[in-house]
Amino acid sequence: MFTRWAQRNSAYCSAFAVGLLSVGVLFHLIPEALSLSAMALSWVAAGFMFMVLVGIGVQALVNPRADGAALTFGYVSILALAVHSFLDGAIYAASFQEEAFTGWLATSGLLFHEFPEGVIAYSLLVQAGLGKTRSIILAVIAASVTTLAGAIFANLIIDASNGLPIAAMLGAAAGALIYVLIVHLGPHAAKTPNQRGYDIASIGVIVGTAAIILKSLAGGH
Repeated sequence: MFTRWAQRNSAYCSAFAVGLLSVGVLFHLIPEALSLSAMALSWVAAGFMFMVLVGIGVQALVNPRADGAALTFGYVSILALAVHSFLDGAIYAASFQEEAFTGWLATSGLLFHEFPEGVIAYSLLVQAGLGKTRSIILAVIAASVTTLAGAIFANLIIDASNGLPIAAMLGAAAGALIYVLIVHLGPHAAKTPNQRGYDIASIGVIVGTAAIILKSLAGGH
């Protein structure tokens, strides 16, 4: 219903997510992990490198074929996006394990990332030649249903485990988020006209900083 509006404003959502998640990762997730284990930075690096490897694999899959098969490219792109969203869901589950504040801070930033992700999924399918109805259904599945599936799957694993390595989970989630910031959110946020993305990202930074300050004033609750 609002295709043009969504495409025009999705970069602003990415810019806000850049600001909010940057604060959440650098000043909350990583310090929280380090307070639990001195090895947390190793898990940050591991989470980042895992996402790099996933990204390389995805890039190899979605690279347009020489024969220009637009429909195949569209479907493969959606499959890659679905895998990415599934990992987002796992990040949600991991970030909630230490405390609700950590989970909500990470989730809030990523939700602003899910909206443009859905727009991108829809646009890819329409450009590949699919009808609007089918494009909407597949975009919802790829960008949102898979995220829920990832969160549920990760929670099942967490519930079945004893002595959860919370520091490792938080560190890996932070590393994965850093990859999302650098590779996905940053370039998309840069598409805002007249570099207004910097202003929107600043608002995200203010919101994230205010949340951390309020948490400290409330005694960590």
